[in-house]
Amino acid sequence: MKITQLCALKKNDIEKHTKKIIKIVKNPKFVCTKCIRVAHEKDFLCHPQKIK
Repeated sequence: MKITQLCALKKNDIEKHTKKIIKIVKNPKFVCTKCIRVAHEKDFLCHPQKIK
């Protein structure tokens, strides 16, 4: 499974792909203004906003 957006992941997906998710959220540069998830690239979030 390719992770395209963290915002759309279900609990089962999170449990299966924990190692990939950890790489995505390490050193975050963006936050989703809808669900408050973070990522190092804005493409992983549905409503990204750069962390200042």
